[in-house]
Amino acid sequence: MRANSTKLTGIPPSTATAWAGRVSVVPALAVLALGALVQGLTYLNHDVAWVLDSSVRLLRGGTFGEDVVAANPPLIWWLSAAVAGVADLLGTDAIATFRGTVLLLAAVALVAVDRGLSGHFERPARSALLVLLALLLTILVHRDFGQREHLAIMLCLPWLTLATARAEGGTWRPRHAALAGVAAGIGIAFKPHFLAVPALIWTYLALRRGGFRPVLTVETAALVATGVVYLLTVWLFAAPYLTEVMPRISQVYWGFGAPLSDVIMARLPVVLFCALALGVCGAGGWRSAPTVPALAAAGFLVAALAQTKGYSYHFYPALTLALMSLALAVLAAPSRRLGVLAALSLGAGVVIAGLQAGPTLVNRSAAGTYGQRTACLVDMVRANVPADAGFLAVSTHPYPGFPVANYSDRAWIAATNSRLFLPAITRLRALPTLTGEQARVLELAETSEHAAMRRDMSHDPALVFVDARTVRHAVGRLAMDFIAFFREDPEFATLWADYREIPSCAPGIRAFRLAKES
Repeated sequence: MRANSTKLTGIPPSTATAWAGRVSVVPALAVLALGALVQGLTYLNHDVAWVLDSSVRLLRGGTFGEDVVAANPPLIWWLSAAVAGVADLLGTDAIATFRGTVLLLAAVALVAVDRGLSGHFERPARSALLVLLALLLTILVHRDFGQREHLAIMLCLPWLTLATARAEGGTWRPRHAALAGVAAGIGIAFKPHFLAVPALIWTYLALRRGGFRPVLTVETAALVATGVVYLLTVWLFAAPYLTEVMPRISQVYWGFGAPLSDVIMARLPVVLFCALALGVCGAGGWRSAPTVPALAAAGFLVAALAQTKGYSYHFYPALTLALMSLALAVLAAPSRRLGVLAALSLGAGVVIAGLQAGPTLVNRSAAGTYGQRTACLVDMVRANVPADAGFLAVSTHPYPGFPVANYSDRAWIAATNSRLFLPAITRLRALPTLTGEQARVLELAETSEHAAMRRDMSHDPALVFVDARTVRHAVGRLAMDFIAFFREDPEFATLWADYREIPSCAPGIRAFRLAKES
């Protein structure tokens, strides 16, 4: 299955080879099409739906940090605004346009990987690898389709393939290398935690090639330049995010986190597969083809653990790249025993990912519990919110606000996708005593949350959902009546007097309708 030791150049040596490269990617493109059909039957991820919906505010002249308030940096909003703008220009559905854009990005990434590995592996081997990647990028990503980590993988794949070539002394055309560097720069810029990935890749290249000269390349310059331009852009066009939002949210965002030990235990399979991939690479002599994705997986794992939340999408890149590494280890194994170990590990990983993806996709379809509940909430919003009005939700999670807002065609009037200060408030109020610092943070959080709610309520939402479930995101089973907390603010209490509770179709989600014109 292995080809000769020709160095990777990124330039097909002949027309026949170019045609063979195109043929090798066809099965993977067919899997991408199948994955698109499956994903199209499910509701869009809540975070992705919020970003896509709120990015329209930026298109209309809004400012990130004022009209859109979030703990995350603005890059994904700016990219989503471009997609929303294209959808508006073409008159197409924004969600369908977004899905199509993501799938186009996946196709480009697979073609780049195929061409980049053409000097290392023969066409059947590359076809098998690309089919696996197509599965991982569509069906096995399940509910996290379109998340920043999902996009980061696809944006980084060409650069990782180029890093494999550099490790073997190969080259790409400068313009191809520059494009790979820019794409990776965008993917890494989504989160500062992702800097762990290039740090590990560059260290490997330096050790492999005996110095840092192989790191000082066109793609490295393009990656770094992209990051610098992005930072300058944030400073110029999202100043409130830097000067107002982050200084406040950074003091309370721990409320969404969990102890590192709990996060590791919750995502132990991903940690184990990353360790397996690195172990197989080490036993195989650190060959570049499997080692580069294994180190990238380790970098993304470090990023996931650093965020201390345990969300599935945080760990998606680590698992995907670990499985890619194991697949390449099967193709490049120096011994039969090592190849069998890599194959068994890969099979186990795919099975585990499939067992998780299957029920999740069904649940998020029209036939699943999540799908039925979301459809009911969409109908509630349409029935109780006039076309020229809006709604909001009092929740520590983007749901039930999103993706309900996207599918109901009604305006979400809040500046945030959830109540960002409530987790910290709930946790601190549950403590028997507070230190001086904790008391200061609690006062800051309460003041900020009341002010944010007053601003949101000033838009007179026609409908307000309230998450009153027994177990709630980031606060677990801690008992707290969210509305009672907000009514501690006299201004909110006056506004809330105009709302009446109505029956809700979602267990634990209370609904309140504006009873008169404000």
